[in-house]
Amino acid sequence: MSTQKSYVLVDSLEKIKDLAKYVLESNLISFDTETNSLNPRTGKIIGFSVSTSPGSGYYLPTMVFENDELKDHQIHGELCHDIAKKIIQLLTSKSIIGHNLSFDCRFVKCFYGIDLTPYIHADTMLMVHTVKEEGAGFGSNSPFALKEIAKMVQEEIGLDVEKEANEEQIELKASIKKNGGSTSKDNYEIYKADLEILAKYAIADTDLALRIFYYFSTILEKEGLVKFFYEDEVMPLYKEVTIPMEECGVRLDMPLITEAKTKIAEDLKKYHNIVIEALLEKQAVRTWIVYKAMEAYPPNSKGTFAQELIDELKLEFPRSASGKYSINANSVANLPDGDVKNFFLTGDEKLLSEDVIIKVCVKLWKDNNNGSYFNIQSKDHMGEIAFAALGIKPLSSTKTGKPQFDDDLIQSIADKHPWAKSLRIYNKLLKIKSTYIDRFLENEELGNYYFYYKQHATVSGRYGSDAQQLPRPKEEGDDDPIVIEYNNMIRAFFVPKEGNIFIDCDYESLEPKVFSHVSGDDGLKDIFRNNWDFYSTIAIKTEKLDQYSPDKKSPNFLKKVAPQLRNKAKSYSLGIPYGMGAYALGMTIGVTKKEAQKLVDGYLNGFPELKKWMEQSKQKAKDSGYITSQVGRIRHLPKVKKLHEVFGESLFDWEFKKQLEYKYGKDKAKGIVRDYVNGLNNSMNFQIQSLAASIVNRSAIKNIRGQVIAQIHDQLVMEVEESKAEEAAKIVQDKMENTTKLSIELVAPPAIAKNLRDGH
Repeated sequence: MSTQKSYVLVDSLEKIKDLAKYVLESNLISFDTETNSLNPRTGKIIGFSVSTSPGSGYYLPTMVFENDELKDHQIHGELCHDIAKKIIQLLTSKSIIGHNLSFDCRFVKCFYGIDLTPYIHADTMLMVHTVKEEGAGFGSNSPFALKEIAKMVQEEIGLDVEKEANEEQIELKASIKKNGGSTSKDNYEIYKADLEILAKYAIADTDLALRIFYYFSTILEKEGLVKFFYEDEVMPLYKEVTIPMEECGVRLDMPLITEAKTKIAEDLKKYHNIVIEALLEKQAVRTWIVYKAMEAYPPNSKGTFAQELIDELKLEFPRSASGKYSINANSVANLPDGDVKNFFLTGDEKLLSEDVIIKVCVKLWKDNNNGSYFNIQSKDHMGEIAFAALGIKPLSSTKTGKPQFDDDLIQSIADKHPWAKSLRIYNKLLKIKSTYIDRFLENEELGNYYFYYKQHATVSGRYGSDAQQLPRPKEEGDDDPIVIEYNNMIRAFFVPKEGNIFIDCDYESLEPKVFSHVSGDDGLKDIFRNNWDFYSTIAIKTEKLDQYSPDKKSPNFLKKVAPQLRNKAKSYSLGIPYGMGAYALGMTIGVTKKEAQKLVDGYLNGFPELKKWMEQSKQKAKDSGYITSQVGRIRHLPKVKKLHEVFGESLFDWEFKKQLEYKYGKDKAKGIVRDYVNGLNNSMNFQIQSLAASIVNRSAIKNIRGQVIAQIHDQLVMEVEESKAEEAAKIVQDKMENTTKLSIELVAPPAIAKNLRDGH
């Protein structure tokens, strides 16, 4: 591959013609925009670059920074934005590649009104993710960043990327700073760089993307993933679902959010005061406050204490220009004779009454804590009050050995201490306010919120998205009523546009069904064929609870008559197939390792085909160093194969592990065993999670007649015209239930709703 470079800054009519010819003569074009913002709806395109062969490329600047202002650029009197539109329009007859093209295509559509999405051939970020799902490695800050990937394969693409990228960044940052720009992470003003330097930087990116495309195309073909990538899932999902979802956003019910913010602020104040007042009733807490106040503000005749003492005793002192009292020999000499005057002369605190000292110290302490005697959000304050003042026994310690005041501790004492229950509610409401209400209000754009969707965020192919972070609905009894009220209100913030409605479909028990299907165990499949309760069946089979029934209509239905046994099964029903061992299970449900091992054995003996599938999956990883989902996505597990070849099953032997520690050191030996065990577990859970992800992804692709506005775990939300809701609901349900067929029937009942809360 060529190492010679021909990077051209377009700055003349002749070079404009050369650029047009360069684009016209090639079918495959690497494309990238440079912008002044990360927001495609409000930002501006300051230029773009194209590359059609490794080592070559053009950059057309559309805006320049001159006289402290970003201005539209012209070449010989012609506006560069007009030139850019003509050149970019040529791309609609080409095959476009690039890195994170969702960003560039949305910017071009918003800024120039040209939709390039249908002409995307491949996004190199997704191409790399498909064949190397961990990217440049999870040790990297950005494992799928363009230059991180390029460094990973720099020998194969014929460049010393590490050296060139460092030199490039140094030169670019120096140019930006020279022109008065910022190079901070949150405000990187790339548009202030000199055009020659910016052009070189921009073209280098399209050149790298092109080289990466050619290299990883061979890997795609070698691993038999071409059809999976281009036709079955990755690129169709990107073009038809991901980019449109990021582009359209979801409408917000602004009056409801504004009302919620006001109301939750009032409730936060209420619970804050309840906690404070309840604790102030305790003498031990009042004593703690005095102790902390005097420790923080010891009596002193010159400092903060002295300033507050003057106010408290209403003493006559002149003020300095800063507004503070001037405590000097003359001002002290003017005080009436007595203990107070002597205190200012000698600093002897014994001259002041204890009541005065306490009053001054506590006042200073309270002022420093925003008018409160202690900060209920401070783990230090609350920890000292709970452990030192009230004598509550801690559940755990921090890494430094300090007693830990956390949510688990609060939960454990909430029934005995009403203030702790109120604090728990306060903390949950505060989290809801900051995580959702404040975030939506701060980031809304003209009444819309734009979720991000990252197809490369997980090895399974599931989206990484802030939509996945929306709280799951809670039912009565799941939490305190006021927490449930606000928790369930969050999804109601999202509403369809005027005249539209949501079709909300959520798969029922998708992961358990996929797990039952891939395991091939008829005992598991029968749960769904007979419409039994999943967790009740697992509990009955595992613990031989034959006196109970998994049938929801039976009078001895386990969930109804012994719910605690069913709840225990929730802890291991998917955990054991994912590789959870006896030790981890015991820690999870609070039983001994021996008792937990009985559960593991009972589970696997109860479903023999599951046990066989688990062993086959692990053996495949050991022999081949990879595992494949039913629809073809690959999880590479080379460490498993390598470690198995070197150590075999000895890695599970206690004596052998001790030998490893002696040979390699404790940390490295633990790392070897951990990598092996995690890899074997991944050989099982990947097949389940990846197939579940593909089922949702592929049904989303098939539902392109309506606008998919959100994908949340196993849930798809479509927005359609209200008049077509009934018809659309049937289509959506059909696509979700029948796009991918399993040996168990998939069920995804649709709900027609005016917001995301009232659907599922």
